[in-house]
Amino acid sequence: MLKTLLITTDFPPRIGGVAEYLSQISSRLPSSSISVFAQPEKDSGKFDSEQHYRIYRENFYFTSHFIWPKWLLLLFSARKLIKKDGFQQILVGQILPVGTVALLINLFFGIPYVVSTHAMDITILSNSRKKTRLAKEILKHSRQIVTVSHFTKKKLTELGVEEEKICIISPGTDLLERNTEDFQDRIIEEFGLNGKRILLTVGRIVERKGHIEVLKSLPFIIKKIPNTHYIITSNGPYKKDLEIFIDKNHLRNYVTFVGEVSRDQLSSFYRLAEVFVMPTIMLANSDVEGFGIVYLEANAFGKPVVGYDTGGVGDAIVNRKTGILIEPRNPSEIAKNIIRLFEDTNYANKLGKQGRIRVESEFTWEVRAEKFKDIL
Repeated sequence: MLKTLLITTDFPPRIGGVAEYLSQISSRLPSSSISVFAQPEKDSGKFDSEQHYRIYRENFYFTSHFIWPKWLLLLFSARKLIKKDGFQQILVGQILPVGTVALLINLFFGIPYVVSTHAMDITILSNSRKKTRLAKEILKHSRQIVTVSHFTKKKLTELGVEEEKICIISPGTDLLERNTEDFQDRIIEEFGLNGKRILLTVGRIVERKGHIEVLKSLPFIIKKIPNTHYIITSNGPYKKDLEIFIDKNHLRNYVTFVGEVSRDQLSSFYRLAEVFVMPTIMLANSDVEGFGIVYLEANAFGKPVVGYDTGGVGDAIVNRKTGILIEPRNPSEIAKNIIRLFEDTNYANKLGKQGRIRVESEFTWEVRAEKFKDIL
């Protein structure tokens, strides 16, 4: 494996699927061959000290209004770092702006690069001809491209990328393997969940994740299963909109926001839930789910999963085998299928069990990291 510098705008302790993906891959590559260049984050010093590979932290953008483009700071810093520590190639975490920096370093200094794509960094290009042209140049000069699903691969081929240049390496999960304390009793007591039938969504509270679709389905579910309770983890900018909807529709007694949850506690929430639901939607700006690690995490705990058939979710959920895929924007179908899973526990357990078997056989991070190692 060539000595590689991963440059990314999205890395822990920042929370999110892309950050988790790049972190998990990095942690399983040879420490002598992989280093990460990311921006400073709150508590990043603590996170960095716990990793076995080197992490460099600097701001990527000029703050002065008189310097443009602001990512020129990243170009100068990355070039200096590559020259100083003898990196042989770049792993691009996001097409823009990191890919632009990698392209320029490649053209002027001959350093090759591999692009890792996820979803929004591809789909959002449709909103700008200028960005689309630039992205095509970045992809054209890359040595290889890694993407997370057949959906994102299709989007890349629509940009003119040859199929042979694209490798699908979907996310994995190791949540089940972690020997964590069980917080279920504490969670039940703290949030008053005794005797409740629990629905769970894990993910930042942004419009794309589809929390509002679950809330729209909730009155139908409650009518049939009165002790249903919907748990929403994390925080995010769309929370206020959800709360307005909850109050307007008198759902306050059926929904709990638990805020940010540690990885250790997250296992207990998955164990408590009967059904995991995240009906992601495609937004007007083409933002869409590229895959969805959380579906695998829930499956790993033997839970059936429910989602809309959007973006790369069809790679994460095998319909009627590990969960249920529903045509988008259809809350009544969400309700219908969740009611069935609550009422037919044999069917729910079957989907959850098959999901767990699939995760254990196909979706370990070790297998994904080996594929990355071959590419790099």
